[in-house]
Amino acid sequence: MKAEAENLEFVTINGLLTYGEAIARRPPVEGAEPHSPLTSLEDRPQRTLEAMAAIRLFVQEAQKGFANAAAYREARQALIRQACGGDELVFFAAWNQLLAQGELAPLFRAPIGATNKPIRRRPVAIVPREHMTPNLAEGRIVLDIGDDRFWLMPRDLSARTLFFTMRHGVSRMDSKKFRVGRRLRNVLDAERGIPKADAIGTALVRTLGLVGKQLDYLQLDNYLDSKSFVHMVSQSPNTRQLFERVVSILSPETAEATQPITEWALESQDFGWATGIEKTIEIEEAARAFGVDTKTAQRLIKHPLYSYPGGHSFFELYVELVDGFHQLGQSHQGKVLCLYTHSSTLRALLIFLDPRPFSEAFSEFGAYKEGQDNVVLLTYEHGQLSGYSTAVGLSERERAVREALMTAEQGRRGKVILKPRQIRRIVALVSGGDFAGAGAALKELRVTGNRLGLEVYFVQHGFLGLANNWIELVTEQDTRGMSNHASSPIGSSRFEDFKDEEAQLAAIQHLKPYLEDGALIVMGGDGSMRGARAIYERFGIQVVGIPGSIDDNIAGTTSLGLQSAVALANQSIESLKATSAAMGSVFFVEVMGAGSGHLALMCAYQARAEGLLVNEHPDPDAYIEEVILGTLKQTLGVRNKSHIIIVAERTPHQHHPEGGVHGLVDYVGSRISQWTHLQPRSGHYPLSVATKATILGHTLRGAFPTPVDKTMAQLFAYEAIRRLIEQPEQIIGCMLAYRDPGTIQPIPLHAVAPKPFDWELFARMHGTELV
Repeated sequence: MKAEAENLEFVTINGLLTYGEAIARRPPVEGAEPHSPLTSLEDRPQRTLEAMAAIRLFVQEAQKGFANAAAYREARQALIRQACGGDELVFFAAWNQLLAQGELAPLFRAPIGATNKPIRRRPVAIVPREHMTPNLAEGRIVLDIGDDRFWLMPRDLSARTLFFTMRHGVSRMDSKKFRVGRRLRNVLDAERGIPKADAIGTALVRTLGLVGKQLDYLQLDNYLDSKSFVHMVSQSPNTRQLFERVVSILSPETAEATQPITEWALESQDFGWATGIEKTIEIEEAARAFGVDTKTAQRLIKHPLYSYPGGHSFFELYVELVDGFHQLGQSHQGKVLCLYTHSSTLRALLIFLDPRPFSEAFSEFGAYKEGQDNVVLLTYEHGQLSGYSTAVGLSERERAVREALMTAEQGRRGKVILKPRQIRRIVALVSGGDFAGAGAALKELRVTGNRLGLEVYFVQHGFLGLANNWIELVTEQDTRGMSNHASSPIGSSRFEDFKDEEAQLAAIQHLKPYLEDGALIVMGGDGSMRGARAIYERFGIQVVGIPGSIDDNIAGTTSLGLQSAVALANQSIESLKATSAAMGSVFFVEVMGAGSGHLALMCAYQARAEGLLVNEHPDPDAYIEEVILGTLKQTLGVRNKSHIIIVAERTPHQHHPEGGVHGLVDYVGSRISQWTHLQPRSGHYPLSVATKATILGHTLRGAFPTPVDKTMAQLFAYEAIRRLIEQPEQIIGCMLAYRDPGTIQPIPLHAVAPKPFDWELFARMHGTELV
């Protein structure tokens, strides 16, 4: 069972020096910055070994962190000056030799400025056309992102920065064929690049257009004044050309007077001495230097930490871009930035926005294609970037998505090695946040597995248990009473270190004895499914996913645990409704859901709550003022009336930095105290009003399973066993999805996606679905 990580054993110091010299001695192409002539030095191999020791220390020090990308860049330049005597070729050989030995991998985890991905991001408010209502859209900035979907955000941008990030089209020296990068002054191709730039400008105008015209029934003002936008370009002429074409379409009356700012964070990758070289020639030179075929040589050059001779690596570009974008967001709050950049820059941005670890996301976006993601929309708020990428031209987007899914599906089927009726054992684990129903699924796996002749093993505490070899054979006695067990009877964990290759390799080593003719079953949420996908695609582990999460945030299925969490929440909410009606109090009930509001929506809808504050809402502050306070102003004082507001944890608002119910209770209470109709006067003695917070939090994860969750769990487990025996090629590398009652269908792990927020149910809850 071998990792599919690229093998770089062919890389040697002499090969690197030979290759670097060959690239350095090629004449520079027209328009490229010339580099200093390379001198012949016989002691370069020895100096390379000495430089490797210094780079090892640099990697160790990097684990302590750098304040920002500039500090990292300066430390790297200091290495070249001091440890390599200013010899770029020595640095090139030393750095890439350590890369081949796997000693640079810790850099992926180094805290460099703002480059570490956040554990969770606030979801953006994307609403389908059919769910758009005037109540959602009025007073908001509404962006048309194509596919009949709209991105909503607050009109007030004072605490936010909005980015429109665009890449230039085809240039005269085409980056698909040549190494272009930041050292070559490239211009747009007259026949293909200029029309593409015009198409991007037209698409941006549509995105910013009067949405009322697009939705017919809405009469909305466009709150974004394109004349006030801040425009930024890289040093390359093609980004300035893109700016000129876009501005001439966006604001024709002020286009001539509008000037862009040159921004370092928008620069393309630095290919150093390889700038301008044809990619096929580059690979052939590498193959000759290392004595291998071109396909093997590509393994080195395509690695994200591969540093070009005289230049830098894609990882360095990623660091500069991510940290630079955070700094732009912080320094331009209240502004709209139009950024004109390159394909490699957008690739780095998409990798950062992807929830998976850098190395996995890099593989996903490894081949950046024309027509893909020409515009990336971003917001910066509360110190975080959130975004959405869209292509110019729906047909191009659909084609690209379809091709990517077909390629991924072929790859999935190619990794299935189990044959029908070959399986002899299964290993099961529960990962991530715990949930009700896990016990029922585990017991069914044991019962059905044993009945059909399989050995069944459980892993304690999820992927953490795999890394620690906490794998045990399960007997009938072990699973007695397990179906009714709250939470996970075999434990779970959030094991962030499983993103690292070292932890994955340890887990794979421990799994080896069990999976000769076996399969791994992973139960958990979206993060667990990403972990399952990683070990399937990288190591070929025969894996099946079962969705379990009280967040219920995976598209195309109902997840185990949701029904039980809502049932337990309902008991608490109904108790609060009773005391609220009796005393006239207002209760703000906080439930989990920092990254997904589905649980909060289900709790609020079934409880007929007066309000629902979720992270998905485009403008939580406006919702507090207009809906929560507006509703309470009408209903407070009505005898025997309850007042319940459901709040998803961490929902941001201006009354407390932690969001959620924090600060909300005091603010609403202070506003209510000012309402004259609730104050006593002669002959009128109103109910006294108190605002209170109740945080249900983790109690919902420990709910006892409802009959619905137990039934679903048993069906998931039974179908997993049955299909692993009869049709392994249809289920391995997939997650089982619960559709209609009694219907289980597989979704390939590479196609697992976030569940869109149910804006239709949100509107129905507020009585605005027909407005």
